[in-house]
Amino acid sequence: MLTLATGTIGGFLTAVAVQILLGHSDFEIGAAWRDLFVDANAQLRSALAWWLVAGTALVSGFVAGTVARFLMLNWWPLRGPRWIIGAAIVAGLAAAGRVAGEPNGIEAGADVAANLAGMAVGLVTACLGAFFAARR
Repeated sequence: MLTLATGTIGGFLTAVAVQILLGHSDFEIGAAWRDLFVDANAQLRSALAWWLVAGTALVSGFVAGTVARFLMLNWWPLRGPRWIIGAAIVAGLAAAGRVAGEPNGIEAGADVAANLAGMAVGLVTACLGAFFAARR
């Protein structure tokens, strides 16, 4: 159960960080929601952002679940590296949160809806990846 929870949370946080970094790199999740007739490039970039968020959540949920399972079995000898890994994760999330900003081309309501939908997709796929790690 702890493997599933750790994998889901780790995958979700990684997916949110990727979503923030993609938004900063002009890969807007809600670009297709802005207008009915957007060009093919905006649609492709929006679809790529959706797939990157979902794929990252799936893979990182699996990796986080596998690492949590390994650390549960070998918790005593790996006390020091756990603190270092935890500090690196917090620093990475802080760096991703620092570059977060509101995109210019999308309304605030559509941006919030697109980001919440992206987070929901990330949460579901992270849970799926963690489930595969817990079942292994």
